[in-house]
Amino acid sequence: MFLLGVIILRENARQRINLVVSAMLFFGGLGSIIGALGLLASLSGPDFEETFASRDFFQNLAYIWEFFFPALLLFATVFPTERAIAKRFRGYTLLVFVPHVFHFLLLVGLGWFMPTLTNSSLSVPSLVQPVVQVLGWLATIFLGIHQALFSLVNLVYVGATAFFLLANYRDTTEPRIRQQIRVIGLGLFVCLVLYSGATLVPTLFGIQLELWLSTLMTSTALLACSGAITYSIVRHKFLDTKLFARQAIVYAISSALLVGFYLAVVVQLNRFFTQVTGLDSEVIEPVLLILALILFQPAVSRLGETLEHLFLRDPADYRNILKQLGRETLTTIDLDLLLARSIRTIGDALTLKSAYIVALAREAPLMHVGRGDHIPEPLVAQLPEIINRLPSTAQSFRISEMAPIDERDRDFLRSVFDARLVIALRTKGETVGALILGPKVAGTEYTSEDVSLLTTLADQLSVSLQNGLLLRDRVAVARFEEELNLARQIQRSFLPSSFPDVDGIDIHGTSIPSKEVGGDLYDVVPLENDCFLIAIGDVSGKGVPAALLSSMLQASLRTQAGSVKSVSEIMKNINNLVYKSTRLEQFATFFIALINCESMEISFSNAGHNFPILIRSNGDVVELSQGGLILGIMEGVTFEEHSIKLESGDRAIFFTDGISEALNEEDEEFGEERLNTLVSTLPKDAEAQEVTEELLADLYGFLGDREAQDDVTLMVLKVMEKARNVNPSPILDRV
Repeated sequence: MFLLGVIILRENARQRINLVVSAMLFFGGLGSIIGALGLLASLSGPDFEETFASRDFFQNLAYIWEFFFPALLLFATVFPTERAIAKRFRGYTLLVFVPHVFHFLLLVGLGWFMPTLTNSSLSVPSLVQPVVQVLGWLATIFLGIHQALFSLVNLVYVGATAFFLLANYRDTTEPRIRQQIRVIGLGLFVCLVLYSGATLVPTLFGIQLELWLSTLMTSTALLACSGAITYSIVRHKFLDTKLFARQAIVYAISSALLVGFYLAVVVQLNRFFTQVTGLDSEVIEPVLLILALILFQPAVSRLGETLEHLFLRDPADYRNILKQLGRETLTTIDLDLLLARSIRTIGDALTLKSAYIVALAREAPLMHVGRGDHIPEPLVAQLPEIINRLPSTAQSFRISEMAPIDERDRDFLRSVFDARLVIALRTKGETVGALILGPKVAGTEYTSEDVSLLTTLADQLSVSLQNGLLLRDRVAVARFEEELNLARQIQRSFLPSSFPDVDGIDIHGTSIPSKEVGGDLYDVVPLENDCFLIAIGDVSGKGVPAALLSSMLQASLRTQAGSVKSVSEIMKNINNLVYKSTRLEQFATFFIALINCESMEISFSNAGHNFPILIRSNGDVVELSQGGLILGIMEGVTFEEHSIKLESGDRAIFFTDGISEALNEEDEEFGEERLNTLVSTLPKDAEAQEVTEELLADLYGFLGDREAQDDVTLMVLKVMEKARNVNPSPILDRV
């Protein structure tokens, strides 16, 4: 017991639970040692008694073992968590020992003076001798009563310990801690029965036991309790004892068993061969010793392996669990499964109050909770900066005042995550995440063995985590590309696939997004009486959000085309819709025109879009420069509407800034002047589609190897023949 107490104390002398258990074993073991010396004193005659004062005093000193009981009660009130009674009273630890301190001092004091008071041959004056005898009788009576009553005090301590252990067993949900309490509780029950039989029952009922029997029962009671603690340490990792210490205990037990076996067998064989052969025992003993060394060596190895297999290679041991987890992580590619399984296993294996794992994904940190409270997203979002600030010189960090991390980061981790240990997950110089581990349920600290195992696991976990993040990114990119492709197909289905066959008008258009889906749109909406609407627009931004807004513009245009009086009114309604339905940073430019094929007149309204170009048959260039505010900036805006006559041979070009502002490799702009010049040089009999293709071919030739940075949308309208003069009328009258 004494040596076991030393091992536990050396594990962590600063940890309260280690101090309590060590004290419990020290007192029990020391009392047994002193009691054995007292027994030797009683068997060694007067010479030994003269050397060590008196026999009674020496035996009373052995009562130091009874400090085992307050230490045991203190243990029950602080393991696995501190009970309310221990928290409420500041001096609780000292108060528990007060009765036993008084009891021990009384026994030692009386043991010192009792021989003097009860010695009838003591030379004292005759007048004082009766007083001395009375005092001796009173001291003897008081000592007997005190010993009887104090046995009840020890019994109360044991009962209170059993009560608190049962309460702890009921309150805790951790399987390993419940096993520890169950084993220690069984040892305590055996201790209580044997102690009652050795001390309490004889004292209360006046039964006189043989000294050897009383000593044997008391020592066995202490051995049962300390044996239960030993088994709990070795088998269930009580107090988070390191593997080296647990192996030392196992090997000490195996050595003790073999020594006992040797003494029991070899001594008997020596006696047997001495009687049979008549040879001197000094001749036989060396032969038997050599045979024992030859035969016992395999037995020692075999016994050590058996005990190690029984106690140290348990599949449920947390070291084996973490090693198995390390092997499993190498074959797990699902990121969420990897994170959830890893942190849950770590939290369960180490019996932690809280355990979190964070993966530094590209878009946002991914956190899984193995144990503990849910952490709000805004707090989780702060983790990447904190994790990336961890010093690269180390991988594990104890969250204490001495931790080599920023004080604000340390306070954040302690207050939000109740962190005690942080292990960075790094691979190939890149930080991919972190383990954030809270306190253990039993209140013990992380041992160097814990940190070493977790660091090894973190190395394996980092590789799997990086692979999972890469796979997640690839899957996300593939899914995004698939969604964009689908969105592109949907968007292209909204754009005109054919153009109206109107006598005297040739029209063609196309839109090439700079990404899978873009924010440019164009449309041709046929109406009755040889009229149709054309529209072209450019939505701010790119990708899906811009495509959604452009689809909304197109849908609104088609909804109003057959019922609204004028293009300016259509523009006003679309502006109000965009203003109410989009965010402040979203807006669009838009151009709408009504083409009257009878009167050959175009009525248009412009909301901040690029001015269309009208190239007359004689080569003159007319810019439709009337415009208004872009869509979505202000509600209730009134837009102007203007008209212009079309003549045979005229060509109108409608385009977005993806053409006019396109830049080549030398950062030169394509420009509207180049566009005008190019259209003017094309053959006058070229159809609208041919003009469109020529313009796009020239544009991409201008760009060279440089990709277009914006959507490219182009519409060409050509007047094929001269139309009759007819007064224009509102759209509603024509539909």
